[in-house]
Amino acid sequence: MIYHISGWSSVLISIFAIFPSYQPGANSVIGFYLCLFALLVAAFASHLGHVLYYRVVFALSVVNVLFVNDGTNIALLTSQNNWVYIGSMYGIYIVVSSICGFLVSREDLLGNNLRRKQQKRQQKHTAL
Repeated sequence: MIYHISGWSSVLISIFAIFPSYQPGANSVIGFYLCLFALLVAAFASHLGHVLYYRVVFALSVVNVLFVNDGTNIALLTSQNNWVYIGSMYGIYIVVSSICGFLVSREDLLGNNLRRKQQKRQQKHTAL
């Protein structure tokens, strides 16, 4: 039950992070870090095979970071902006999303292994 509550809350946080991302200045940074926090919560919620939450939050965060966020918008790369800032923000996003993706895929594999073992046990019990 806690995984479903945290999963839906991560989706809501990710949707809520879009609003401050439109605004210039510090609000876009707040939206960026809310997006990262939603990824971490979604990785926790994706424990043992509930990867739907992580996939939804990851898709929303990619849209937020690349297209919506005022400080990390991909259109800023073509203009003469602070490339060090944009690169560092993309680096932080890539590191956090990679770690969360690794944790989710690991948990998904563990969940699949547990399900296979349970199915084998059930097949053995039904065969006897």
